Amino acid sequence: MTDTIKTTGGLSRRSLIKSLGAAGALGLAGPNFIRSAYAADPIRVGVISPLTGAWTVYGKAHLAGMEMAIEEINAAGGVNGRPFELVVADSKTEPRIVVEQANRLIRHERVDFLAGTFSSAERNAAGPVVAAADKVLLYPTFYEGQQQKYYPGVCNKNMFMFGPVPSQQVWPHLEYMVKNFGKKFFMIGSDYAWPRVTNEVTKPKLRELGGEVVGEVYIPFNTPQYESVLRDIRNSGADVIFHSLTGSDTVNFRKQLAAAGMNKDFTLWTVDDEEVVTSGLGPEVSAGTYVSFDYFMSINKPSNATFLEKFRAHAGDDALMDTVGVAMYNAGHMAAMALRKSGEVSTAALRKGLKGLTFEDAPQGPVTMRELDNQAVLPSYLMRVRENWTSVNDMFEEVQMFESVEPQDAACSNLPLEA
Repeated sequence: MTDTIKTTGGLSRRSLIKSLGAAGALGLAGPNFIRSAYAADPIRVGVISPLTGAWTVYGKAHLAGMEMAIEEINAAGGVNGRPFELVVADSKTEPRIVVEQANRLIRHERVDFLAGTFSSAERNAAGPVVAAADKVLLYPTFYEGQQQKYYPGVCNKNMFMFGPVPSQQVWPHLEYMVKNFGKKFFMIGSDYAWPRVTNEVTKPKLRELGGEVVGEVYIPFNTPQYESVLRDIRNSGADVIFHSLTGSDTVNFRKQLAAAGMNKDFTLWTVDDEEVVTSGLGPEVSAGTYVSFDYFMSINKPSNATFLEKFRAHAGDDALMDTVGVAMYNAGHMAAMALRKSGEVSTAALRKGLKGLTFEDAPQGPVTMRELDNQAVLPSYLMRVRENWTSVNDMFEEVQMFESVEPQDAACSNLPLEA
């Protein structure tokens, strides 16, 4: 198991011990010296990213977002004179590994808080660990929302959600899709919580608009062939394919849909395939697809232009950013803002400081952490993939956007989540 530790400034524990020993020999190790030495001790951030495994495609942006935030925080003097130090763990896209790594980061690396995990299953695996250890987890991924039955993976006072839920990612754009492309939806998703719950909460809104679901199927991970599903879609009478497949299954399904000529017969709306996945699909497969998220690299905002300039300097001109990487970036900055506001570094201070906090310089537009349920209030964009696109610079055209979308209230029994 490979774990990467990145030190971004400040005194390490070993250096501190040496400094105290030397100071003691000189008669300087009094209370004022100790207080000064510890003031520069790093604030340790444990990041759990999918660097290998099924979701490796997202791992680079996931980690880069937090790396950028920490570089910027430290360049600005850290938090009350203390730099952030990044300690990285690979989830390998496996919930059991997340449990091991979360425990290691908290118990052995003595991190002050955690950020990351990727899938809902990974987040749910980390939930009991952060609840027992009383450590905050900053979760970046778009997900299905909070329901009490999944506690402590959600409805957990120590978890803060920086990605959109279906009421932010899907609901704002349903009327446009129904009005312009038809009322009959065929839902296809991967077989786990996020697609199932996304569809569950989308159906009532679709019915309110006079729409209906004419087919619904959930696909096991790493399914190679889709002939029978394509046949079902063709025979369903659907107008819109509502798509929540993930990872390699997205690529397999989308390529086979195009090879069958069906991408010309149906409108496909995906809530998963942003720049990273769309780049892998290519223009012939992806053109004409509709995608909704809180962030795209092509967003025309000064805050995004500034962010992308820094990102390319950090990762290279060809590197790709996505909604999850941006959520990690926002989470890092907002954690620093919360700790500065409190004047101390503790779980209680971080929880209290995050509630109601707004990050005006977020790349997608201002982001606010709602006090009620630790869920971010975010912008929402509907994009269309252009024909014959050549890069992320001309990949998407904006169809509509909403500056600030409140999420559906979390279905937790203990709202508001206490600070």
